[in-house]
Amino acid sequence: MMENLHIEETKCTPFINGDVNGALTIKGNCFPENSLTFFETINNWMDTLPSDLSSFVMDCELNYIASSSVMHIFKLMQKAEEHFPVDKIEIKWKFEVDDEDIEKLGEEFNNLTKSEIKLIPVEV
Repeated sequence: MMENLHIEETKCTPFINGDVNGALTIKGNCFPENSLTFFETINNWMDTLPSDLSSFVMDCELNYIASSSVMHIFKLMQKAEEHFPVDKIEIKWKFEVDDEDIEKLGEEFNNLTKSEIKLIPVEV
């Protein structure tokens, strides 16, 4: 049976909320000690989602992301594109207004993915 995914935020890992109706929220700092292990749980959860969902929304709001986690976030985006038609995917990339690094990362992801990534500046 499918279940929602919920991982509490720590000082090193983001809050994760996965809804079986097709929503994944990633919010906070992302520098887990073992990024492979941390993201494995999220990947496994995404594998359980039915491919006939009406939409899939990925909502990212990261204050800080370690280089070791960047590829894992990108792989989640790719996994969404493997699972669902591109026109049913919505990726929101939120960044603090003055955080050029996170903004640029969102722009890079947008250039690398088939689905459009909405870059959303957030006031602190």
